[in-house]
Amino acid sequence: MKRLFRSEKGYVLVFSLLVLPVFVGFGLLIIDAGRGNNAHGDLQAAVDSVALAGARELDGGYNAIARAKVAMGRVENTVGMLSPSGGNADRLIYQDATGNEYKVIFLTEIPDSDSTLIDTEWVTANQTTDDADAQYVYVRGQSRDLLTTFFNPVNYLRESVPIAAVAVAKSVAAACDITPLYICNPFEYDASGNYVGDQLQQEFNAGSLHGRMIRLHPPGNETEAPGNFGFLRVDKPGTKELNDYFAGARTAACYSSERVQTQTGAATSLQAGINTRFDIYEGNYANSSDFEPLPAENVRKGAIPKAPGNGNGNGAIDHCVKTVAPTGNAPHVSLGDDHVYDIATGTWNYNGEDDFAYGFPDNTTMSTPVRGGLGASIGGSSDWDINRYFQVNYGADTSEESPPAGTAHPRNVTTSFPGLTPSRYDVYRAEIENNWHLLQAPGGTDADGNPVLGEYGSAQCGEEMGRTALPTTGENPNPDRRIIMGAVIDCGEQESEGGGTNSYTVNSYVSMFLTRPVFPYRSGGDLTIDVEIVDVTGPGGNGTLDEFIRAEAILVR
Repeated sequence: MKRLFRSEKGYVLVFSLLVLPVFVGFGLLIIDAGRGNNAHGDLQAAVDSVALAGARELDGGYNAIARAKVAMGRVENTVGMLSPSGGNADRLIYQDATGNEYKVIFLTEIPDSDSTLIDTEWVTANQTTDDADAQYVYVRGQSRDLLTTFFNPVNYLRESVPIAAVAVAKSVAAACDITPLYICNPFEYDASGNYVGDQLQQEFNAGSLHGRMIRLHPPGNETEAPGNFGFLRVDKPGTKELNDYFAGARTAACYSSERVQTQTGAATSLQAGINTRFDIYEGNYANSSDFEPLPAENVRKGAIPKAPGNGNGNGAIDHCVKTVAPTGNAPHVSLGDDHVYDIATGTWNYNGEDDFAYGFPDNTTMSTPVRGGLGASIGGSSDWDINRYFQVNYGADTSEESPPAGTAHPRNVTTSFPGLTPSRYDVYRAEIENNWHLLQAPGGTDADGNPVLGEYGSAQCGEEMGRTALPTTGENPNPDRRIIMGAVIDCGEQESEGGGTNSYTVNSYVSMFLTRPVFPYRSGGDLTIDVEIVDVTGPGGNGTLDEFIRAEAILVR
């Protein structure tokens, strides 16, 4: 018996039998932990993709939250390994309904430090249902619980472990290769003074901005207000560099869709640059230089060169607007002003003469923006004298009900908003597409009986200088030189930020059609930029600005 007790034979087998349950238990625990990690990984990937899909729509524009919910509902994910037997993976799809696997909340901000938890208290304090304020989307996903391999010895039921994951995402975008210009939103307030600037895209889509002339005015010494314009910060802010940028030189900067830095500058810093687009070459641009901007394909502008032979019957005729002298009040051109409405005097024809140079006219009614900057004005509806424009520039009989197809006539101009008067940009594009801009206006006779030649729509000066306009139609169209892009800022709502060099929240980016050169159209008048809005970023836009916007959604938590 003693020998039996002292024997060590079979010890390993006995020990193995004793610890086998422990090994099996640990193995099952490891399997459950692996299944849990796998399920959590699936769920984390699911909430990440849902958050990113929603964040891409958070552009601060109309219906942003609703669009984000639709986008999230299109994302389908699965979570597997929740059952010990494997089984089918859970299929997860976001729905804006109680009991859905995803809890989605839109936030105005998140903590500055990643170490600060976004808990229930923070979410409650910073959640929003406002499209303009929704900067972040918070997504918490939780599928059915993980069932463990073990049974509870008391009730013989499997234990369940909840699996959840959280993600927070936002949209970031930048506008690149644009003119360093910002405009104070002229449609920031309604007639009662209420803020409606976040409806800019909605109003554009509805046609409310169609054919409305906007006269942008520099702020001067007063704080920026609706209808003002200014400069975005650039690396080289000198006058020459700014002129080059407005003449079309590429900028190295990309501007955030959220905030932009502005800088001070005089309105004259853009006059010479913008006017090259109208075939007007002033100062340095009248000679060979390191940057020689091209004219637009269609430069009809309501200004005739003051040149020998035009209006006095002497000498050669020169249609080129070119000077090396300071611009001043543009003494080298005869400005037509009977198409420009002056709010200060209440007149259409400040100089009292028939100029035979008729550019795109203002709207029939022009008014100052609500709470707007002095000198700025907005046209009402899409009502402008399109018939007079065709009569002066093409001698068109606008009374014709059925003009011959292809002739320069208002009824041969198509528009994206049927029922409304075609916009100036609609007419401008029709001139190019039908080669009407190659025609010379009929002109007339001055008070002394001398002939006054009409204006050409094609570039005359650029051709003389070897700067040929690039075609904007055809298989590979070039960028349109009379389209510029700028940031829209709600200056009234950010009045406390001050003016000049500062940082402002961006409402959106817009492309604008330059309706006229930058000139003072009356004695003592200020320089303005006169435009129509062609497109706007965000929902409701036409999508023509997509090539300038680099947008993506990023995870921030």
